Amino acid sequence: MEIHATTPSDWKKADTAAALVIPLREDSALNSPLLSDAGRALVGAVRDRKVFCGKPGDSYALPIADDGARAIILIGLGPDADPDKEKIRRAAGKAIDCLRSHRITRLVIDCESHRWPVQSFIDGIVLGQYRYDRYKKPKPDAFAEEIDDVVLVGASAFALVDEVSACNHAARVCANANWARDLGNAASNDMTPAQLAFEAQTIAEKYKLEYDCLDAGRMAELGMNALLGVARGSKEPPKLIIISHHASHDAPTLAMVGKGITFDTGGISIKPSDSMHEMKYDMCGAAAVLGAMKTVGQTKPTINVLCVVPAAENCVDGNAQKPGDIVRAYNGKTIEVHNTDAEGRMVLCDALAYLVDHYAPNKIVDVATLTGGVIVALGHYAAGVMATDDALYAEIEAASKVTGERVWRFPLWEDYSAMMEGEHADLCNIGPSRQASAIQGGCFLKEFVGDTPWAHLDIAGTAWGAKGISYLDTKFASGYGVRLLSEWIRAEADSRA
Repeated sequence: MEIHATTPSDWKKADTAAALVIPLREDSALNSPLLSDAGRALVGAVRDRKVFCGKPGDSYALPIADDGARAIILIGLGPDADPDKEKIRRAAGKAIDCLRSHRITRLVIDCESHRWPVQSFIDGIVLGQYRYDRYKKPKPDAFAEEIDDVVLVGASAFALVDEVSACNHAARVCANANWARDLGNAASNDMTPAQLAFEAQTIAEKYKLEYDCLDAGRMAELGMNALLGVARGSKEPPKLIIISHHASHDAPTLAMVGKGITFDTGGISIKPSDSMHEMKYDMCGAAAVLGAMKTVGQTKPTINVLCVVPAAENCVDGNAQKPGDIVRAYNGKTIEVHNTDAEGRMVLCDALAYLVDHYAPNKIVDVATLTGGVIVALGHYAAGVMATDDALYAEIEAASKVTGERVWRFPLWEDYSAMMEGEHADLCNIGPSRQASAIQGGCFLKEFVGDTPWAHLDIAGTAWGAKGISYLDTKFASGYGVRLLSEWIRAEADSRA
């Protein structure tokens, strides 16, 4: 998507592939420089009939034939001077069907009549036009093109330089989120640990990042028996994928770790069959950190960034890990495996301990579809966060407010940690049934990060399945976390400028 700026006098109005995007506040005068007299009359009639009143998050499409464009898209800003960014994203998502039905590939956006969060509108457009048709036969009459050109119109093109830059960044990050959605939506027979490693290596080569990948042999030498135990039941060998961006020796290092279970049967503690096909999404944490690493590769921040993905399949055969097995993790802690379906924390714990030991990052955030318990607590509309450091949580929360990817903090009290003590080993991989299960997962992982400031994002609810968010189709992975992590890294880099 190309985004640029121009003035009302320079804008070519005879643009039959474009839609005019007009923001409107409730009860404010209609003074958009994009509209002709006929266009103003048309919009005015819609407002007079109370069909569209400018309420926050509202979107209304008007097909037109005499204003030099194919449609007018009205976006409601509400009564406030600072409109809600998430409502703007959802307004954009609501406009997607109109843009497709009128085969529109270009947007001309009014940035003069009102100040409004145009970047959030771009978010909604890029995310909302996502489709995943890899395995479907193309329909002969389907319109497959996307919005590829956006013109911001204001009194001065120079005054819109920062807006253009912010919008281009938003489009790039959302495109990376859509790429992460492709990874999550791929069938698990295609998206294996080896394929995930290939995708990561492709990123590293394209953006000149450092790449390493530990195979099962190297992991065995290092004593990563928690991760290897999960992979024992699958013919697909596990991978520990590492990508790094090095800015300077003096810069801090942020680390992201993403759970990469490319399919999860539950192992011997097998899952119910009804929804097991959705377990291809159990690598959405890995997709999120890899998507954010694409942003890092494109923007080259002034800080060091590490991305680590423990990738494996959790399957069942005669060699599969059994309930009651005890394994020794990379950091020497022993773990009783009471439930083989609590596998995410097993692969993450070795990755976290190895990361701390070998790279000593300043901060760590892990992202994982870890527990069904977080869905019980928060549904599909927020990720549960556990953090050992208040400042780090504040950074994650601030990033979430920018991107609209909601988070909610859970406690890590010692009472919860006591639930994870093993009877015959240092730890057990599950605690008491139906008691704070999302927090149990966080408390388990906390045992492997030492004193490093760390936050754990449980995205089992937000990685897919949310309804009512116009720019996210519930049939697809959401790409949750790519934008949040990209914003976290951007803000950290900017704070050093």
